[in-house]
Amino acid sequence: MSEYFRAIATDLDGTLTHNGVLSQDAMTALDELRAEGVAALLVTGRVGDQLDEHFPGLRRRFDSVVTENGAVVATRAGTQLLAPPVELELELAIAERGVPYKRGRVLLACAGRYSTTVAEEVARLGLDCQLVHNRAELMVLPAGVSKGRGLFVALGGLGISHHNTVAVGDAENDLSLLRTAEVGVAVEDAVPSLRDHADIHLDVPSGAAVAALARGPLFRGQQRLCPPRHWVRVGAFADGTPALLPGSQATVLVTGDSGTGKSYLAGLLVERWTEAGYTVLVIDPEGDHSGLPALPGVMRVDARLHLPSPAELIGLLRQRFSSVVLDLTALSDRAKTDYVRQLPALIEAERRAHGVPHWVVVDEAHLSTELGTSSSAAPLLQALGRGLCLITYRPELLSDHLRLSVDLTVSVLGPPQDTPRGVGLGRAVLTDTTGSRKFTVEPRRTEHVRHLRKYTDAQLPEGRRFFFRSAAAPPAGNLADFERALNRVPHETLNFHAARGDFSRWIASALQDATLADVVAGVERELVARNASSVERARNALREAVSARYGTAHAGADDPADDPAGELAADPAAEPVSDPPARDRAAEQVSAD
Repeated sequence: MSEYFRAIATDLDGTLTHNGVLSQDAMTALDELRAEGVAALLVTGRVGDQLDEHFPGLRRRFDSVVTENGAVVATRAGTQLLAPPVELELELAIAERGVPYKRGRVLLACAGRYSTTVAEEVARLGLDCQLVHNRAELMVLPAGVSKGRGLFVALGGLGISHHNTVAVGDAENDLSLLRTAEVGVAVEDAVPSLRDHADIHLDVPSGAAVAALARGPLFRGQQRLCPPRHWVRVGAFADGTPALLPGSQATVLVTGDSGTGKSYLAGLLVERWTEAGYTVLVIDPEGDHSGLPALPGVMRVDARLHLPSPAELIGLLRQRFSSVVLDLTALSDRAKTDYVRQLPALIEAERRAHGVPHWVVVDEAHLSTELGTSSSAAPLLQALGRGLCLITYRPELLSDHLRLSVDLTVSVLGPPQDTPRGVGLGRAVLTDTTGSRKFTVEPRRTEHVRHLRKYTDAQLPEGRRFFFRSAAAPPAGNLADFERALNRVPHETLNFHAARGDFSRWIASALQDATLADVVAGVERELVARNASSVERARNALREAVSARYGTAHAGADDPADDPAGELAADPAAEPVSDPPARDRAAEQVSAD
């Protein structure tokens, strides 16, 4: 049984029926799916009373029934009208012109041969109505009502995403039904327009087609299908054609050297997937994805503030199919491993029940091998199957099994070598079964800051810390330390480091943050040009730049406890920097991603 497809939505007339006779084989196949936990939805243009009269008891064999071409949604919880009824004045007008019609709770229905007359009356009355054809029949509905809209609402009531749904139909009014589902299927005798837009065109008619679909490879878990219309764009090839990645059901590996933009591209993928309505869980061990919650429907769980239980975390994904960024920066390596090792079984169960999350994005994926034993976090990478995106600069540490399961690899190259720092878009190579092609990465909507919490809270290795010339200021092991020291160091120390470009060089090399380095370099140049007249302004500008970029909120600003003896009130004789060449070399080291 497929873990991905959790619902099947089917039209009635011409799909489940042939010449008005319900296919018992199709209904048996749907019953079998429901027994295995797949929801079945009936989506029809019929009025509810007519449906119950012609097919008594049929409703009970579905988890939700959508009638009147999407206007009325019925579940066990009750019935919901998605639009007000078509105006009474139109009903009176077409009756006066001799059009035989049927009134539903929302729609008006008549034979298709009266479409011109009905359209004339809609125009004359100035109504916001739409005319929808269903082979020889015509329905008049309020604007915005469709089978697709009705399906979307019904699935929401069942807690199932439309991306986990297969829909099947035969006529023009089924176009929106098929577009809304992840996979749209047309039966053999479907109208040409539906066949042209379907993702699958079955070679058997009506009820036999539904039975074949329900018992076929999609629902048996033997076929993966993400139609091209759901693939997401991440860039463009040299010839201008789009670089596309699957919207679902794939294993994607994002790799490349340190600082080339792997997490940037992974964040771009998350943006594209969430924009398309997919649910994503991002496991973020070093705070690289703190900007993503700016997107609609994306929330952030910060272990510094509150770490929910793994079960509570998975439950968040069910809230309107929200996406979650799990920031584990505040945890120790062991705590990260212990937490993450509990997730695979819960994610698998959630996918079986509701189909979400559609994607699990694991940044620093190599840590699953480096942290703890192979039996700790490794199951996350092997038990989740498809819908997995791994980011790592050390793919050789991933298991052979996992590397063999990768469908597409994106090797990030960074910007061209002659591109000025912080200018231009990155490059990458997309590799799949057809070969490899280089493309230019598109810009993101959200800001990306590398290792946000790692650089604000965690301590850098000693060789990558910033050593101030003044002995009164301890080495800065992170940006919070650096900002506190900026509040304390004397004017001469600030001038000394600014003149040498030490601040910007440390940020660019040790933190690999070209954007902040450029801002700080500008402050350094201004301070050198204006000298002592702008020291305090430069001090404030440096603090503002760090705070705006990393949210450090002026750590320790003007805290008397930092200088209990008042040693910094006056500018003491600055001590020479011990072994400046060695410290310069340490500042120029490039960190591992």
